[in-house]
Amino acid sequence: MHFEKYRVSNWMNKMYLTIDYQAIVSEALDLMMQVESNELPILKDNKVIGVFNFKYYLHALSNENISGNDQITNWMTRTYSFTSDKSLMTQIETTPTYISNEGGELIGIVDKKSQINFYQSFYNENKELKRLIKWYELSFSEAYEGLTVVDKNGIIQIFNEAYSRYVGVSKEEAIGKRASDIIENTRLPIVLKTGIPERSQAHKLKGQNLVVHRLPIWENNEVIGAIGMLVYEGISEIYQTIERMETLENPFKQKSTNLTLNPQKLKKQVRFEDILGNSQAISEPKQMAIKASKTKATVLITGESGVGKEQFAHAIHDKKLTKEENFVSVNCAAIPKDLIESELFGYEEGSFTGAKQGGSVGKFEQAEGGTLFLDEIGEMPLDVQAKILRVIQERELVKVGGRTSIPIDIRVIAATNQDLEKRVITGEFREDLYYRLNVIPLKIPSLRERKEDIPLIVSYKLKELAKIHQMDNKTIDEKIIREFYFYHWPGNIRELSNILERLFVLTSSNHIYYDDYLNLVDLKVGKKKIISFDSQHVNKNEEENNEITTIKTVLSHAKGNKTEAAKRLGVSRATLYNKLNRYGLN
Repeated sequence: MHFEKYRVSNWMNKMYLTIDYQAIVSEALDLMMQVESNELPILKDNKVIGVFNFKYYLHALSNENISGNDQITNWMTRTYSFTSDKSLMTQIETTPTYISNEGGELIGIVDKKSQINFYQSFYNENKELKRLIKWYELSFSEAYEGLTVVDKNGIIQIFNEAYSRYVGVSKEEAIGKRASDIIENTRLPIVLKTGIPERSQAHKLKGQNLVVHRLPIWENNEVIGAIGMLVYEGISEIYQTIERMETLENPFKQKSTNLTLNPQKLKKQVRFEDILGNSQAISEPKQMAIKASKTKATVLITGESGVGKEQFAHAIHDKKLTKEENFVSVNCAAIPKDLIESELFGYEEGSFTGAKQGGSVGKFEQAEGGTLFLDEIGEMPLDVQAKILRVIQERELVKVGGRTSIPIDIRVIAATNQDLEKRVITGEFREDLYYRLNVIPLKIPSLRERKEDIPLIVSYKLKELAKIHQMDNKTIDEKIIREFYFYHWPGNIRELSNILERLFVLTSSNHIYYDDYLNLVDLKVGKKKIISFDSQHVNKNEEENNEITTIKTVLSHAKGNKTEAAKRLGVSRATLYNKLNRYGLN
């Protein structure tokens, strides 16, 4: 650190009063009265030999008979603060302090005024430094998919929230540890040894395919550290980037014809990177789903309507084992109860009135070798539940009207927005089927539990809408995003998507203004509003005040530790900083 600016010589008062050692007491008193000073340095050959201190003089005066004609040296004190011009202002505790050069000559005085000027400057500089550090922290947390910095020994010095979510290790736990102990398959130690950057390299981390940069940090012809950056999350993001680059080259060319990847196939498949969001709330179920995708274990996905349960089911299917096989989806609530059994298990010819010639193959058989997704499983009739249990357990089925058992090899993923445990208690759902389905439980959070993901979702959906409707891309007012933060989102991602589509298609400009948003909120069809925040919207001011109170309380309990407070609030540190800025709580 550069300390030159903190030297006392840069802050001392060079316009100071002194008194010669041959002066008498009355001369010193007159001079002190004129400048309203309590102490004067006594010089001989421009060197301080003592000080004439007014308090010391008054104390002596009360005990002895002192004449104004007495030599000042008879009443000087050698108790004073003295230092060289090489000292730092941060070490000065008392004023006045006399500053000398290497020859011992007086060259300046640190008085109260110079000390105040220094600490005011030091405070302002420290405040600016804290502000810059906060912005660096926010940038490291938000500007990258994942970022880590190691020193020359491979010890982690910086580890952002995104990287923390990928590896499942907190920042606090990672910092100070070797990168090789925290990040699987890391090549940062190799980059430290070679000093050669590795850009746009494929890397598998916790089952996810990533593209990374590994960059050495050079200083004075020596590698002193390295940076690891997660650039792209999976093939879909790479394809989208290539497509955008091609559009820049040729605005009329919508799709590449030279890519080895099949664009249509990519768009049909759902990858985990297509599940939008970087919050801790969504990252945890994504990591668990990735683990589930490596097996054929039964998965039970729970969560409110509109959170994206089917998207998770598709991603699990497309990930590895069954991605080349059928994905068969059944909405258990949409099939009439008298048809659901034949729909699931199929039927033999003549098994009931209206059965078609040759019979029919059921959903279980259609999913052979692949995945059967039973959506809204909570709506399944009890008698059918028993048969589903048997099929899952025995891995074989009998068609309606049939006698022969048919072996099946499928993965079952079930989903519901209901509390199945409560339905088990009330007798509406079989306990044995519940436990058979709940091998890998996957709870998808509501949108209100991960509102920090809203900007990312909005950005992606607007680009998606431009493609769907073959229109130019549109931007959106930041004020609208702020409104989204205060809405309860009972319909979750589905509701947000619908509102964005409405805003997209009903606005004529390439920018969606706040006034457009207000007009669309109030737009009516007959006597019904297209969307109504008023009916379900918690009072904005009240919610904001509640959030402010909560943040203050948690910060108080965490003794001002923002990392700990963010953890207790269940948000990232960057999100907490954003809220502190928004509410002026810094």
